[in-house]
Amino acid sequence: MSERKGPAAIFVNEGAASAHHSRVQSAVALARRALDADLHVTATRVPEELRAFLDERLGEYQTVVIAGGDGSLGVAFNAVAGRDVTLGYIPAGFGNATAHLLRLPRHPAALAGLLASGEARSIDLVAVDGRLALFAGAGWDALVARRYAEAGARRLRGWASAILSSLPDLTHRHIVRVDVDGAPTYEGPLTLLVASTTPYYGRGLLVNPGARPDRGQLTARIYPGPLARHAVESVRWLAHRAPSAPGIQATSVTLTSLDGRLVPVQADGDAVGEASLWRFELGVAAVRLIGRW
Repeated sequence: MSERKGPAAIFVNEGAASAHHSRVQSAVALARRALDADLHVTATRVPEELRAFLDERLGEYQTVVIAGGDGSLGVAFNAVAGRDVTLGYIPAGFGNATAHLLRLPRHPAALAGLLASGEARSIDLVAVDGRLALFAGAGWDALVARRYAEAGARRLRGWASAILSSLPDLTHRHIVRVDVDGAPTYEGPLTLLVASTTPYYGRGLLVNPGARPDRGQLTARIYPGPLARHAVESVRWLAHRAPSAPGIQATSVTLTSLDGRLVPVQADGDAVGEASLWRFELGVAAVRLIGRW
């Protein structure tokens, strides 16, 4: 355990799904007191707007706490990378995948105590299209993430609606080639490719077991489908059972479309875009993050 040093700030993104929840507000208030932190508040679902907000205000802060969802924390990764900053997280989104990795306590007082004196470690991240993230996915889940955001990110109802509207897309799988560290590794149909340094997706889904943020490698998994097989894998994620797709350790993964279709990609739950070629690379010790390590 170590006490935080230097000026501190808490950045609250009220555009996150649970930012107004009493538990989140209490955690923000208690953490602000424990850290003697300044408070900055915005409300946006647009990553570029949040990045500009952070860039304008980071200044000389040495401890920065983000209250928002995984997407907000992902923007913060990129804002503080290369700075002498320790990063903390108050989960206030719908998925909150990183809360599971960091084993963050739900009770506001316990969370504030962890942010004030818990261990901070340098962690590896995945770089995709110039963006750092704990997890990135190519294929069907990126399509779901985009539709969820476009419909207003309406928590469980919105997520269920995005999944249901995207089920027909599982019958039209992409045909791709995957190269790992420059070597051809897979060619065929794809439902999902995940590359991450965390085993978790949102809601604690165990999508990429074995991934770690301190290994010096990213972990990739290729889920080829079809629909019935993907449904079985999803049950395994929910039950925290090992998926049938094997884990692949790498420093870079390249995905190439072979059927002329653009492949969508998401990073930390936010849609990045669509392209025929994607490269996922390891960012070693990219940021320093507070957690129960």
